Amino acid sequence: MTGSRFDRAFRMVRDAKAFLRPDGAAPDAEEPKTRRRTPEQREELRTKRRELSEITKELHAAKRGAEKSERFEQVKKTKKKKQEIFRLRNELRAAKLGVDVELGALPDFVVIGAPKCGTTFLYHLLTKHPHVVPSAFKEVHFFDLLFEEGTEWYRQCFLPPRLKNGRRTITGDGTPSYLFHPHAAQRMSGVIPEAKLIVLLRNPVNRTYSAYHHRARNRDRIKTFEQAVEASFDSPNQGFLSHSIYVDHLLRWSEFFDREQMLVLKSEDFFERPREILKLILDFLDLPDWEPSASELRDRVNKGGYAQRMDPAIRRRLEEYFEPHNQRLYEYLGVDFGW
Repeated sequence: MTGSRFDRAFRMVRDAKAFLRPDGAAPDAEEPKTRRRTPEQREELRTKRRELSEITKELHAAKRGAEKSERFEQVKKTKKKKQEIFRLRNELRAAKLGVDVELGALPDFVVIGAPKCGTTFLYHLLTKHPHVVPSAFKEVHFFDLLFEEGTEWYRQCFLPPRLKNGRRTITGDGTPSYLFHPHAAQRMSGVIPEAKLIVLLRNPVNRTYSAYHHRARNRDRIKTFEQAVEASFDSPNQGFLSHSIYVDHLLRWSEFFDREQMLVLKSEDFFERPREILKLILDFLDLPDWEPSASELRDRVNKGGYAQRMDPAIRRRLEEYFEPHNQRLYEYLGVDFGW
């Protein structure tokens, strides 16, 4: 091969890798690299990115002081636009390689909950594994907010599986709000009945406090934590406190999935001993052993912190409130989390 032909081939390989890198899925070395994106294709991708940027701005604005339904509509618009961009990238990739577009895989596993329990850290850590391919975006929200889009839409949020070192890659969804949603379990059982489910559970008092601050950061008008707790105590369905009554949600999921399909872990154990807990998860997912780097373990997304500590009196009331529910959880799981 002459020098110019070699340089041209090298540039084609480099461009293909650069194109695919945002999706976290580099092509196999033996795949042919052909054809660049057309100006029209590049412009379409830029247009969709601009649309996503505008929708994201609208979402941030809608979160402050807006009604819940309005915020949900903005979240749905954002997720759908992200899916469009992901799908377009896959179509352009196929055109670049001169192959047909493959339908994405349905997820092999789902991190179903709970919010503010380390699910983002866990999902990002899992997707660093060489045999795990991430979804188009971490929280797909298909089984709670976007189910009407249909299964084909959902599949287009994932890449097709590949063989890597003789093993098939897997992919997963990481939407922690699924745990609480009244219809997510039944919907999921109809679409991916064999999926493995991962649940992280944190001390319910601390999770409740963290969830409150997450809401407060995104809202201009919100009650104080003490007011929100008191309102939940007075609510027939216990308001936002009900999200931390984990056993009720797990019992609903157990109606549609076998216990062997669910791995329930204590968040505090994961935070304190991430390598040990990660090995349990890899065994559960039938993945080969893998050792994350120290930097990957330090990259704990959404660590957060609060300027003001919880009032001790409110903490005691919440501990008393959750205590019987925690006991029910321990009996269901056959393990005491010590909360």
